[in-house]
Amino acid sequence: MSRHDPEQLYPGFPGSEPSEHIRTIPACAALGMRQRATIGDPVLTSVDAALPAVCDTDGRVSRGAALVLADQATAGGVFTTLARPTPMMTLDLRVDWFGPLPAAPLSCTIDEVTREGDLALSRGRLIAEGKPVGAAVARYLIGSMPGGTPGRMDDRHDVLPPSPAASFADYLGASASLDGLTMEPQAEHVGAPLPAYHGGVIAGLLEQAGVAAIDPAFRPLDFEVRFLAPALATLPLIARVVPRRTGRRAITLDIDAHQGKPDRPVAIARMLAITDAVGEVQAYDLPRA
Repeated sequence: MSRHDPEQLYPGFPGSEPSEHIRTIPACAALGMRQRATIGDPVLTSVDAALPAVCDTDGRVSRGAALVLADQATAGGVFTTLARPTPMMTLDLRVDWFGPLPAAPLSCTIDEVTREGDLALSRGRLIAEGKPVGAAVARYLIGSMPGGTPGRMDDRHDVLPPSPAASFADYLGASASLDGLTMEPQAEHVGAPLPAYHGGVIAGLLEQAGVAAIDPAFRPLDFEVRFLAPALATLPLIARVVPRRTGRRAITLDIDAHQGKPDRPVAIARMLAITDAVGEVQAYDLPRA
């Protein structure tokens, strides 16, 4: 597909075919990410669920990989509102889970984008086997690269290979530290060409640190992260966990990430986990005004 075909890409989408841009982003290529963005069709981004680097040790799609997907997919929704390819940076990302993720293909479909000048709010659903397994919402600042400086779309053109990692945890390569996890930088973690860690990779590390800190009887229900400053992909990223509330049915954790200066975090997150058994997911369509 190209911009000269009868069915064209949205004009704000970078590249000449839907997956061209994300396949040049190391963190997206590492997880076998693909995208559809034809005018008149749903905007859909997916990860390769057959790729070990996308999955947990049980063969299910990892929640961390799903966070990388949600971050990139919601950005794709914002591209549809632009007149030309324009850089942006993630301000915050939230994902609500509906039970465990399956050992099946996972995609994120964008439902709605709301713009307020250079601010954009993008909402989507994580879908597996035709059913919703999560809901994602993210806010972006258009026209800025990580760090808040004006930027442009980078000149990366090389299509990168998927990660050979044996699991998503192996892809992150994080090791236990005193109060959380420490992740050493890898080329496959890069999002923006600063080079900076991909926002979804940061979220994946924070989520993994949170899960490692709770009893396995609890399952994550929601996860929200705010990005405070660019995280340089040339330095280790340290995730710290602070329990806020521990009860019989629910646990609330705060997790932050820093790069050697604990008083200057680059991202902060909150996770809620519960002991309630997984139930049947039902979606209801309500009238729109």
